[in-house]
Amino acid sequence: MQVTIYTDGAARGNPDGPGGYGAIVQYRDENGDLMEKELRGGYARTTNNRMELMGVIAALEELGSFREPCEGTLFSDSRYVVDAFLKRWIVNWQKNGWKTASGAPVKNQDLWNRLLKALEPHSIRFSWVKGHADHPENERCDRLATTAADEAGASFKAGDPKQSFEEESVWKKAGDPAPGTLPADRQMADMSGTDALKIRIRYLSDRIEKLQPPDNSANWVDLRAAEDVALKKGDFRLIRLGVAMKLPEGYEAHIVPRSSTYKNFGIIQANHYGVIDNAYSGDGDEWMVPVIAMRDTSIHINDRICQFRIEKRQPDIIFEEVDHLDDTDRGGFGSTGIQ
Repeated sequence: MQVTIYTDGAARGNPDGPGGYGAIVQYRDENGDLMEKELRGGYARTTNNRMELMGVIAALEELGSFREPCEGTLFSDSRYVVDAFLKRWIVNWQKNGWKTASGAPVKNQDLWNRLLKALEPHSIRFSWVKGHADHPENERCDRLATTAADEAGASFKAGDPKQSFEEESVWKKAGDPAPGTLPADRQMADMSGTDALKIRIRYLSDRIEKLQPPDNSANWVDLRAAEDVALKKGDFRLIRLGVAMKLPEGYEAHIVPRSSTYKNFGIIQANHYGVIDNAYSGDGDEWMVPVIAMRDTSIHINDRICQFRIEKRQPDIIFEEVDHLDDTDRGGFGSTGIQ
């Protein structure tokens, strides 16, 4: 999958003031249309460099939704980010045990490690673009980052249990208005004719991101861990997913790993895929995923570890015993269709 990524970060009162990041991921679909998604997040207390890194991380982690390795270019106006790759700082930091040439600990090692983990399956080139130079996507990322920083500064107070937020748009054609930007009467008119299936959902954790309905580019919905988990090789664990749902009668949810789950976390789903039906729908019927660790690993809150989609249940069936079945000409296909 060929992609193009744009990222930016911002902080007010840097360091230790409110900050935000913004990112845009683009690709061309099978019809040749340029599709894009915006991502942004805000933090109550942070630094500009951490937000630059978070913009890159958010975009790279989004690539996991394609379920195949991606290649392309990431554009950033941060020399801190781009030069770490172009000048091979990051290679030297790793060789030196995450120490700089002067022997000082590398700052933001936690985010660098997270970035490298998200980057690993892909082939992404880093390219510097001058900021505030009328580059359309860079300007958009700047607006995403600065508005997120302002919202974080206004929303979170010292001592609040929540100190950050993350948001993402749905995939849309580049240039089309984002969902929610139409006038209210147009929104209601557009929604009134939808055949979307309505599912009642209860969030059992205020620390996970809200679920996003699938769009035309993917018909699976990502599920996130609702707890921090440390596993040793061979450990079994039911990992909380932080949601309970009331599925419509006649439908069930199928839960499977994401394509990057094993590579990123070294876990496999114990029952291959899970099925949740309408009967498991109480307030406390939290969705969970059973996993076995194939290596020592850590999973953190909001890590995307599995995905689901809604399917119609199998209709009622009756087995009718007969003496003979109709002969079928396989045409040479199948293990017994020899011609």
